[in-house]
Amino acid sequence: MQPYALTPLLSEKDEAEAIEGGIDPLGTEPLADALAVRLVPGVRERQRRPRFLTAMAVSLEVCQEFDEEMLASDGISPPWMVFEWYFVEGLIRTSDGDGTVGIPGNLKAARAIDDGVPLSAKRYLKTATVFGFHGVYRQLARTLGIEDGGRLGETGFHLLSTWAVEQGLSGFVGTGGGPGLDARSKLRDAVSDGLKRGSTDRSSGWAGWEFFRKHLSPQDVRPKEARCVANALLNDAKGFRQDVVEFLFGEKGRRAWEKAYSEREFHRALRAGARQELRELLDAINSFELFSRLCQDAFQDCLREMTRQAGSKTPLVALARLRSVHSASKRVPELFGQALTRLEAVGESVRFSEMFASLAERGSPQEWVERLLDHHRTTQRRKPPNGKSPWFERFDDGGVIIRPDYRTDKAGTHDDGYVHLFRTPSLWQFANDLKLVKV
Repeated sequence: MQPYALTPLLSEKDEAEAIEGGIDPLGTEPLADALAVRLVPGVRERQRRPRFLTAMAVSLEVCQEFDEEMLASDGISPPWMVFEWYFVEGLIRTSDGDGTVGIPGNLKAARAIDDGVPLSAKRYLKTATVFGFHGVYRQLARTLGIEDGGRLGETGFHLLSTWAVEQGLSGFVGTGGGPGLDARSKLRDAVSDGLKRGSTDRSSGWAGWEFFRKHLSPQDVRPKEARCVANALLNDAKGFRQDVVEFLFGEKGRRAWEKAYSEREFHRALRAGARQELRELLDAINSFELFSRLCQDAFQDCLREMTRQAGSKTPLVALARLRSVHSASKRVPELFGQALTRLEAVGESVRFSEMFASLAERGSPQEWVERLLDHHRTTQRRKPPNGKSPWFERFDDGGVIIRPDYRTDKAGTHDDGYVHLFRTPSLWQFANDLKLVKV
């Protein structure tokens, strides 16, 4: 079983517009993300299907003749977004249910088709530039050289050429003729008409819908295309993506990951044979995650205790009695110093200190839990664009009442598992899609 195979799924909600701030209550995510970027540049948690990199290369080729500043008649959608509408709608129209798992915007497209209306900005993801497949995969495409300045990069040209030959679409890229040239022309015409209309502009019987299923289905990467993507992932001049990928795809790495699907265990195995710079980064990640786990578990247990009070005020003394709060009040100050030292080796100690120094102060469990709750309120207040609401109401006597949206019966995990993801699930799914591991 692969618990991370296609999670986390892409959200249909526009979190940027929410005032609740229902994620990252302690503000640990930005630093964890910075460490993950340093470890495997370009790869993000939401990425699962490497075929979207090929789809981006196709999009770049189809849209290259449109002016860079051109927008659809809706005034907001560039040519590549119009291509994305066609791509997603095409896959939904022609694929079975299993073939649409993990496709950004699949639910929106399915609803539009059911309603008999074309896909458009109004019927697609609210923040499609972030949560659509271009938004999710663009940074990796740029890091790998698939996209360069809004055009096909060197790696992108090689990937697209390899894909075209393997798909029997000679002529899709370049100036030569062949079946690919006709396919590219039809897609370009569809995008052109979509720009004029501000939506997809083809009937349900359009033969072009089948193109996306036949040639760009996310789970159907061909061998030469797969090798091209894998080689691009291994070409890493700035970070440690090559080290991680080679180890994960090798026998020892596979065994370490498959044993428990634990990133902590995988990193422990990776560290054993790693070069010094990578060991320092893995040590920094390990220390930060131990620190984050203690704080997160204590906060989660506090939420659970507040929920048990059924709308009545929970005094701080009740939260201070929680075992996880007792443990964190003693261990967090110790782990803070260790994490600070290890994060200094990778250039992240200042940010860590600025964000979490208040939690490192020694004191009684009640004093520490009060600082934890204050840290949460400060974290929420700092969230862009105008701050987010805290998860509980605080009163002058120190009591707290959890807000309805955050009531929970779930306790902290109370283990040494990472709080955050460091891209191993993404890379593992990449490996499976590229058929580089035996399932």
